[in-house]
Amino acid sequence: MSIPQPPQSNNPAQNPTQTSSSNLVSAQGEPIATPGVRLGSYLLELLLVVVTLVIGWIIWSLIVWGKGTTPGHQVLRLYIVDAKSGRTATWGHMALREFVMKGLVGGIASSITFGVYFVVDSLFVVRDDRKTLHDLMSSTSVVQR
Repeated sequence: MSIPQPPQSNNPAQNPTQTSSSNLVSAQGEPIATPGVRLGSYLLELLLVVVTLVIGWIIWSLIVWGKGTTPGHQVLRLYIVDAKSGRTATWGHMALREFVMKGLVGGIASSITFGVYFVVDSLFVVRDDRKTLHDLMSSTSVVQR
């Protein structure tokens, strides 16, 4: 004899952290970016750094951080949101995520571990919640709009 289980809701507003990889959504019901889209964004980001001779990318980044995105994410319509509230990240939250967590912490950790930290951080995106280490440290998610 099996014990009946309560019905599960498919409504994202009632179940914002569904574990089904095909329809994972944020706290606000927006689709979480897939690992493939995030890889594409990373590669696009590298291309933009080269094409804009670094300084253009830095200026562009400082401007779009206020919209909760990065240059590569902006082109692909990806946005960084607070993992708990689902609200678009502020400029300060983006600076913490991009400069402190990815730049300083990630750069130092990767240097000390001969790149192992970078690989582990990147591979975390294939977890059920699609969050990298820098997403977890800064309490963010990447969504598609």
